[in-house]
Amino acid sequence: MGFKSKHVLRGVLGLLASVSLPQVTKASDLMIWSPVKVAPRIYKTTLGFRLPMAWDVSAGMDLGLGSAATGAILRSSSLATLWGTAIDDHKRFSTVWRREVSVRVDTLNSTGTLCLERSRSWTVSENLDMSTSRSLNVNYAGTRNAANSITATQAVTVAVPWTGTSLSAIGNLKDVGSVFSSMVSFQQPLAPNLNFSASFADPQTLTPAGNVRVDYRIKW
Repeated sequence: MGFKSKHVLRGVLGLLASVSLPQVTKASDLMIWSPVKVAPRIYKTTLGFRLPMAWDVSAGMDLGLGSAATGAILRSSSLATLWGTAIDDHKRFSTVWRREVSVRVDTLNSTGTLCLERSRSWTVSENLDMSTSRSLNVNYAGTRNAANSITATQAVTVAVPWTGTSLSAIGNLKDVGSVFSSMVSFQQPLAPNLNFSASFADPQTLTPAGNVRVDYRIKW
């Protein structure tokens, strides 16, 4: 092969590489592959794909398996779950809207969960942020010794950005109004690594349950 032919061949290969590399990168962004070592001799892998649509749509499967020190397979470690999510985000000025639909099906236990959620967050003023969310969860118990359930949740959060202060109120309505529960929580940073929090469950009752915590985090 002469010098001219080699020069032409190198030019063609360079052109193909410059065209194909962006396509390979784009295709890899659509695949989901996440192997994780959960514990010694226990592994979990998430395999899925994303669809180039107006909504951020993804679907896949979680696979898991574990073994004892002797090499025997642990029955309780088996995992085979199908999942799918569809997320729609919109932002206009200081307001963000989010809609999400997710489904998970445990193929080993024949259980499933369907979640519909809608949220909104916006800036009320320079010193006040606010967010609201609504969700509906449908749980199918399948072969387990548990009842199917439907839970509707409403949450409201008010926050002061420059102080980190936030006040949240959450209400849950379970099984079409048969069970109602609520919670009010308060958070206040006291220092860069020191945080104060307080929560009260079912404050509308005569005997609400409260929890007060002071957490300190150490980073190294």
